[in-house]
Amino acid sequence: MRELQLEHDNSFLAKYFKNIIIPAIAGIIMFFSSCERNNIEKINQITAEIDAPDIAVTNTEIVFSKNGRIEVKLISNQINRYFDEEEPYTEFPEGLYVEFYDSTNNVTSFIKANYCIYDEKEELWTAENDVVSVSDEGDTLNTDFLIWDQKKEKIYSDQYVRITNEDGIIHGKGFEANQDLSDWVIKNSSGTINVENEK
Repeated sequence: MRELQLEHDNSFLAKYFKNIIIPAIAGIIMFFSSCERNNIEKINQITAEIDAPDIAVTNTEIVFSKNGRIEVKLISNQINRYFDEEEPYTEFPEGLYVEFYDSTNNVTSFIKANYCIYDEKEELWTAENDVVSVSDEGDTLNTDFLIWDQKKEKIYSDQYVRITNEDGIIHGKGFEANQDLSDWVIKNSSGTINVENEK
């Protein structure tokens, strides 16, 4: 009788194990594997949506030289480079400071801005937010938008600009000059000019 009871118990345990335990374990494994797959898919989706730079550097100074002579020096707290874009670019989210040099290594002018993007194919620098450019003669340009064409060595803007120098203050919409802020022209200009009194 006891042997019969043991056989019955073993048969019951085998059925219980086969019909309940194994499906439950399989279900748990499938649940966690699907969760893991979903998590990986979610992570891939989230990271694809994040516009993270390919290279990010901080507190950087870059020197552009030609034939061993410094032409331009650039200083920035944060530089982000994006290579995988159809149009690769470099971003300066915390702004930049750029100095231009003459053949005797003297600074002829500088530009600073709170934000800038550099188009690597076109070699165009677009500076925004409190852009200031100062020449060695003291001419000071203020605007919120300025483009530096590195190929043509020109700076220009199609927005409001203000030039301050010893002759007075000139306002306008639209501006063009050499990158050292010489030979500048303001479009749609107005302002005040200081005139010396003749005796």
